[in-house]
Amino acid sequence: MRHVGSILLGLSVVGAACGGEPRPSAESQAGQQPSTDGMSMAGMQMPSLDRLPALRAYLDTLASAEPAVLALQAADHGARIEQMLAAMNRDMKAMNMTADVAWRALEDSVRADLQRIPQLSGEELVLLMRAHAGRMRRLLQMHEAMMKM
Repeated sequence: MRHVGSILLGLSVVGAACGGEPRPSAESQAGQQPSTDGMSMAGMQMPSLDRLPALRAYLDTLASAEPAVLALQAADHGARIEQMLAAMNRDMKAMNMTADVAWRALEDSVRADLQRIPQLSGEELVLLMRAHAGRMRRLLQMHEAMMKM
């Protein structure tokens, strides 16, 4: 149980990095050239791309977390993933892209996971969360490839 506290702290730190709107860098606030992180297609800003490394780290943490930790994180996890899905969909809309069948099917599976996660506990929760993390990673890979076109 001692490790639960340190895992919760780690999840909170990584989770904070995944949520919220990106802040302007000190360089861009000072009038210097802004960073090209999260940029693609003729300089369009794609905020979700900036969040991908933090979200991947968060998913790695969840995939190895204990059931008690996962249960405590369930509600926050759902909100965080919904925010990321919304950001990815905004990016696609900004680039006049429409989701293909593979994207929609994977997104539907992720959303179905979000409905089931709060209802589970123990080993069932661990197994679903590992599968869910894998689906999220595939969705992130698809999104990253689309945004770099």
